Amino acid sequence: MTYFLIGLGGALGATLRYYFSNYFSQFILFSIPLGTFLVNLLGCFLIGYFISNQEEENALFINNFFAIGFLGAFTTFSAFTKEAFVFYNNESFLIFLVYTFFTVFLCLFSTYLGFKIFYNG
Repeated sequence: MTYFLIGLGGALGATLRYYFSNYFSQFILFSIPLGTFLVNLLGCFLIGYFISNQEEENALFINNFFAIGFLGAFTTFSAFTKEAFVFYNNESFLIFLVYTFFTVFLCLFSTYLGFKIFYNG
C-alpha cells in the first residue's frame, strides 16, 4: 500500500506541476521564468502545512501520499538547477545569483510559514 500511495501521489503531483509550470512560464520577472519558481514556493508552503498537522492516525498517509509522492513530484529541484545553470552558462551572473538566492531563501521561508500558520501544537 505504501508504494501505491507514493506512486499515485507522484503521478498527480507531476501532472499538476507540468500544468502549473507551463502556465506560469509565460510570465517572466527580471528575466526569471516564474513557472518553476512558483511551483517550488507553493510546494514548500504545502510541505510546511502537512508536517505541521501530522497526527498519529494519518501520519503515514500524509507522509507517503502527500509529502513523498505528491509534493516530491510537484516540486522540482532539477528544473531549478537547470534554469540556474543556463543563467550561469550564458554569463548572466547577476540573474543566476538572484534566482538562486531567492529560490532557496523563499522556499525555506515558505516551508516555515506553512508550518507556523497551521501548527496546532
